[in-house]
Amino acid sequence: LTPEPEIALDRALSLIHPEDRDRAVARMERAFVPGTPESETYQDEFRVLTAQGEERWLSSRGQARFANGQCTLLVGVMRDVTDEHHARDGWRRLAEELEAKVAQRTVERDRIWRLSPDLFAAVGFDGRLLGVNPAWEATLGYERSMVGALLLDLVHPDERAGAVRALERLQTGQAVERFEKRLRHNDGSWRWISWTAAPDEGVFYAVGRDTTAERSALIALGERNRELAAEIEERERVEEALRQMQRLEAVGQLTSGVAHDFNNLLTVILGNVGFIERAVKEGGLPPRTLERLGHMRAAAERGAKLTAQMLAFSRRQKLAPKRVNLNETVNGMQQLLQSTLAGAVRIETALHANLWPALVDPTQIELIILNLAINARDAMEVGGTLTISTSNAHVRTMPMRPEEPVPGRYVMLGVSDTGAGMSPEVLAKAFEPFFTTKEIGKGSGLGLAQVYGFAKQSGGGVRIETKPGHGTVVEVYLPRANADAQVEEETDALMPQATSGSYTILLIDDDPDVREIAGAMLEDLGCTVIGVGSGGAALDLLASGEPISLILSDYAMPGMNGAEVERAAEHLRPGLPLIFMTGYADLTALRHVGGERIIRKPFNDAELARKIGLALPKGSPRVPR
Repeated sequence: LTPEPEIALDRALSLIHPEDRDRAVARMERAFVPGTPESETYQDEFRVLTAQGEERWLSSRGQARFANGQCTLLVGVMRDVTDEHHARDGWRRLAEELEAKVAQRTVERDRIWRLSPDLFAAVGFDGRLLGVNPAWEATLGYERSMVGALLLDLVHPDERAGAVRALERLQTGQAVERFEKRLRHNDGSWRWISWTAAPDEGVFYAVGRDTTAERSALIALGERNRELAAEIEERERVEEALRQMQRLEAVGQLTSGVAHDFNNLLTVILGNVGFIERAVKEGGLPPRTLERLGHMRAAAERGAKLTAQMLAFSRRQKLAPKRVNLNETVNGMQQLLQSTLAGAVRIETALHANLWPALVDPTQIELIILNLAINARDAMEVGGTLTISTSNAHVRTMPMRPEEPVPGRYVMLGVSDTGAGMSPEVLAKAFEPFFTTKEIGKGSGLGLAQVYGFAKQSGGGVRIETKPGHGTVVEVYLPRANADAQVEEETDALMPQATSGSYTILLIDDDPDVREIAGAMLEDLGCTVIGVGSGGAALDLLASGEPISLILSDYAMPGMNGAEVERAAEHLRPGLPLIFMTGYADLTALRHVGGERIIRKPFNDAELARKIGLALPKGSPRVPR
């Protein structure tokens, strides 16, 4: 045949000898059908024509691989058996001559007998060897003196029953083709031999070919096939996890951007509501007006809570981690949880006695517990049992999903319920923001998204175990606090009161409405305000020598962000205090900034006064204007 690295099936079949083609194709097609003998072990011999027109015999052996009832692969080997086939033809001719007279031997038969690499044997119906050719010594290490031994004594115990059945068929006059059995080598090892045998007047003649190497190659191909299948499965799992991570990251970017714009709006709304409330109180207007303003404030504050949850999912919130005993946190929330969940839900705890301290933001972890408890309550329509547990966890396996923790030591907080559970389809989307199975108006879909973002930003992860009709367990893995863990503490401070002159604040924000309301708050606090809409304008003002006590700058601005303004301002006015206002922040860029120098939008005048009090050095001079 002409050597070809790859050959199409149609091309391969066209090389089969026309007289053998239909039979060979039919046998191969049966190998593609599950449950047929050929699908279990496919083997055949057929002639092919070479490019030079020469006729060669090929032996084909293999095994089909099936998935969902469909043949996906036929793994096998082909071997040129032209010489062996000619040898078998010679043996058949020899057998035909022996029918007339066993004693008559020809020179050709003797040559085949002596020189063939196949095992030739004459065996009595009692199973005793009557004669063997020299190949027995070359293949199995036995000398010809073994004549008279029982052939079955050489067969592997696992194949002996099959050999007995083949002998019984020969005794009834039936030929046996291509049955494989292991024979013991003289050194104690085992060799696979493929036999063909035909009976003749109390004797049967057998030809055996050593197929050990072929079987080893077939097994190796099968093992490699399984390895490839496992590699493909692992690659598909990793690709799916990557797609999930990319999807969550894209949603996180979107939600953080929405939160930024929304927080600017809420800053304006809440700031104006505060001014109007004070004006209404001073003007003595009807209480109904104050009530309506209260509704406006409550709605705006609810919006602020939603943006906080969105930022938690996208991991853009500023956390203040501390050493926290989660057992104490859970015990301290018992009364709050009971009043929130109502009497239909029974609350149980399973708290680890020697729990490690966790390094988390204590305020955020309380919100996480409350969110998970409310989710569990909503999953139990007619009441049930909610269990809050804690434990020390050592994760040793790599995460299978994006939300799961990487290997390490964690403090685990678990919240389980006896509710409806989740289907696989719901579980796949459980952590995506705004995904909810609740009725409209009964949930924002941000509860689990906030849990996911908080756990990941804290350095841990989340796992969910659930099954429809069998409840849900949410496990939050939080980092273990080391003995020397550094935590960020904020202290309360009041802005120094001006008795003469005032503090001059440089206010930078690209949103004119935010700039106007923040400026009004500062003026109510007794400050003088210089407002600009960009970092470039602020730097021009600083370069002019204008007296400034403190900079209050938005972080996310076009052209020049707050971090760039800070670096340039430090060069122009070393030591000048700066506070960042942010509805969304790149936490990597603000890693060096303490919590006392960040105020989250929306904010009120009390928060603003406290942050300015923290930022201004004691004894900071006022700047008269």
